[in-house]
Amino acid sequence: MLFRDVGDDAIAIPQPSHAWLSGQLLRAWGNGTFAPATPYEEVCLGAELHDIGWLSWEAAPTLNPQTARPHSFQELGAAIHTGLWTDGVQRALAFGRYPALLVSLHADTIYGSFFDFAKATTEDAALVRRFLDDQHRFQRACIEALSDNPRYATALSPQAVERNRLLVAAVDRMSLEIGWGLTDEARIPNVPTAGEARTEVRLRSPSGNPADLVVDPWPFAADRVEVLCEGRLLRGRFTDEGAMRRALDSAKPVTILTVLKRP
Repeated sequence: MLFRDVGDDAIAIPQPSHAWLSGQLLRAWGNGTFAPATPYEEVCLGAELHDIGWLSWEAAPTLNPQTARPHSFQELGAAIHTGLWTDGVQRALAFGRYPALLVSLHADTIYGSFFDFAKATTEDAALVRRFLDDQHRFQRACIEALSDNPRYATALSPQAVERNRLLVAAVDRMSLEIGWGLTDEARIPNVPTAGEARTEVRLRSPSGNPADLVVDPWPFAADRVEVLCEGRLLRGRFTDEGAMRRALDSAKPVTILTVLKRP
């Protein structure tokens, strides 16, 4: 879950809804400077599914007593977090090996971005390393299983796999910034271009309105892109987990519509 503050309240956005927004971004992706995803359907689906492991948790979120809100995705311990990711990769496998490969690869992105091995306990660091070792074995098995399929002849090279990992990482980060409610500027690093180069994409709100954003350089096919996700307006703070869950269940749904424009 992630949150967009609204005064003293917040719009709570489930991780799968945020992932849906990521998929919308990638489906709109591609022009002369930024190549579209290839293989298109599988990579777009991988972006849409990357947080599928959160489905069960989002149905019964846990309370963070320090914030008096549900835990955000950054606040859960390593044992719970790696379990959610393991479950997510297995769920994604039901859709196909290439989407599942990208969900698994996104675990490398997440733990490379948000997990600090230096500050983690010895037990948590060892747990995450075992989890990543398991994922790397799974990734190799997916690539091996698809190696004889002509559809993936150009999609399984280390360069192609890494490009697709970075594409999912880019739209994931953009979706997070949109969900959090960007009012200034965010920089998305290591975004693949149409060639082998990578660049930084800047996402900014000229007026301070998170519903109206400019993207530079422009990575989409159309001159204007609309994306959306759904959250719930969670009012107040909580000391009781049951009360928090009931408040979420009865909370007003909020559609977050964001317009992306050329600079």
